[in-house]
Amino acid sequence: MTLPRNPPALSLVALLSLTAGCLKSAPSAEPDPVGAQAPPPITAEARKASTPTSFSCGNTQTLQFGPDIPPDFSQVSSQVDADCFAWQQFIALNWPAASMDGGADAGFGTPGDLGAVQWQTWMDVAQVFLPDGGPPPPWGTVPKVDPACLAEAGLTAVEAKGLLALTVASKFAEQFDPNSSAQAFPFSGPAWLGAQNGTNVWYDVRISQPEFDYVVDAGLYNASNQMAQADAGVALVLPQGSFQSNSVGAIETKSAWMEVSTPTDARWNRYKLAPAVVVDPSTQKCRTATVALVGLHIIHATQSQPTLVWSTFEHVDNAPNHNADAGTTAWNFYNAQCQPRTLSVPANCSADGGATQVTVGCTPNTPPPYFIGSGCPAPSAVQVTRMTPIDATAAGVTTKVQQHLAQAYPSSVWGNYLLVNTLWSTSSSASPTRPVKAPLPFASPAPSGSIPIANTTMETYIQQTADFGQGAKASNCIVCHAGASIQGPSGIASDFSFIFGLAQGLPANEQARLKSKRVTPAIKAGQLHPPRMRRILQ
Repeated sequence: MTLPRNPPALSLVALLSLTAGCLKSAPSAEPDPVGAQAPPPITAEARKASTPTSFSCGNTQTLQFGPDIPPDFSQVSSQVDADCFAWQQFIALNWPAASMDGGADAGFGTPGDLGAVQWQTWMDVAQVFLPDGGPPPPWGTVPKVDPACLAEAGLTAVEAKGLLALTVASKFAEQFDPNSSAQAFPFSGPAWLGAQNGTNVWYDVRISQPEFDYVVDAGLYNASNQMAQADAGVALVLPQGSFQSNSVGAIETKSAWMEVSTPTDARWNRYKLAPAVVVDPSTQKCRTATVALVGLHIIHATQSQPTLVWSTFEHVDNAPNHNADAGTTAWNFYNAQCQPRTLSVPANCSADGGATQVTVGCTPNTPPPYFIGSGCPAPSAVQVTRMTPIDATAAGVTTKVQQHLAQAYPSSVWGNYLLVNTLWSTSSSASPTRPVKAPLPFASPAPSGSIPIANTTMETYIQQTADFGQGAKASNCIVCHAGASIQGPSGIASDFSFIFGLAQGLPANEQARLKSKRVTPAIKAGQLHPPRMRRILQ
């Protein structure tokens, strides 16, 4: 099956038009809105007359306001240039889908805008790796929510088109098999994140068209095909972005979305919002919600960076620095007046599989003591602080970008997002020419591999150190992703990407081998009630 190979920066299909009219918010945990009025819109003519199209950033980078994704890590020789490259990706990927074709100017980060941005039109991994291991639908297919879910949420199929279908309540819930030795912390224990407004954080993973084409053309959506490719001596190597081939290559985004309980509150004018249908963690029933973007990972395979460029962004109001004055900010994941909460839970909902009373304490960055899901309590607010302050170089680049952003789009919500850090290599390891076992090497990391890099919404509980079977190391993207492998017990590396571990269709004998691997007591406890939500996509 061969699909069109137009780079997503140049051609997108199924551009979405989203409205908030059909949304039913979760019960409010916030005060009633006061003076919640969006600023008056800036006319397209006025914006075009005053908006600079580009500006200098770093030593070699020129950034542009527009949807063109940089295909490669061009002329980057310093950390400041790498951070500028990360910001160019962020701008392009968050460009409004409604103005991708160069037509009507839909603004850039207009407060209250629920329309999709470029990366939201990409394929969700839940569409790519199907329960039966079969081929995914064609590129650009809009996700379809199953009829039972639609009925529960009070939606028609037409109303549900373009809504984010969010079911992943833990960053790691669908990236690691419960029997894998490369389990993500806290292994098979609970890893969800509850916001201070009493709602849950949801996660979404999407891939670019070149990566989608690669998966489909090689049949890698099926676990048996992955094994066959490895047996044939063909390495799994993601397509790499290149100016020569005019392709952006493989890009994966992982986003974190916080539910909004009162969408009309003026505070949400500082966030990128989207309409969604979610599975209630307690009842497993579907409902509609407005969600706010609070975190975004971007990983990008390029010709000059075959071990990928890793950048991570988050909202400025997520959490204060650890042991610092929290000030007066209404933090998303921190409350200076936090009080411990004791809950009664069914035994199979507790982290150890036996306790019937658990306490959610106020010690920051402590994993929750119970699972969420059918029959379990709703999420509780988790206390979060930033263990490693934002990198100084990244902060300087963010300030420069936001200054230009304020001139071009004065009220843009994107002015409230910051770059945490960018991880790259000053002398990249070459891609493997044959299948090799994970972990893959990552040479000459910049910043140093001893410097932790963590997004408070996605590495909440491993912000400083992590151990993924290689001994405790400073927590960063590579410490985890170097161990990514294809589905099954082979341990064959999957080029730093965990999406291939989602493939179904493993032969029966390989499934038996996987199940026969040693299972620790902690994993056994987690298997009693795995932190997964009901699948709602057809």
